[in-house]
Amino acid sequence: MSTATIVPNVLPVKSHTERPGMGHYITIDCPAGWDDVKKICKKVLEFEGRNYTFTGWNSDRNEAFFRESFEFATIKRK
Repeated sequence: MSTATIVPNVLPVKSHTERPGMGHYITIDCPAGWDDVKKICKKVLEFEGRNYTFTGWNSDRNEAFFRESFEFATIKRK
């Protein structure tokens, strides 16, 4: 019997776009609407080596939008 493993902390990216002069953007499907969005909107997502932060969502299409970001603070552990 074959088995599949659930990969933790991984989200499928619906689309990735690059806008000249504006940067990179990704779209994430959120089928449960705001219940899905609120779980990820305060997180930094990493995709293809770039960090993305939440910019908004479309409640009609249940999609969350993230933009490449460069300003972060590092949490140091003792």
